[in-house]
Amino acid sequence: MRNRLFTAIAVCLLVLALTAPAALAAPATQDAPGESNLGYLLAGTLLTWAGFFAYAVFLWRKNRDLRREVDDLRRILGEKE
Repeated sequence: MRNRLFTAIAVCLLVLALTAPAALAAPATQDAPGESNLGYLLAGTLLTWAGFFAYAVFLWRKNRDLRREVDDLRRILGEKE
């Protein structure tokens, strides 16, 4: 279970690492003031979304495990009656 989470996080980080250099590449000329910071904005946005989805997957799996544990406890309590 944790292996899958680490794999998902590693894939997200790999995608980010492969796309970040293109996003951070400075344009040859600067048409407007502040335009050169768009790469950093894109990289930050990608990192934020990757973190959000990794956290969502983490919560989803934790919730699934808790539901299984509750079902097991209900089954055990049902057998004792």
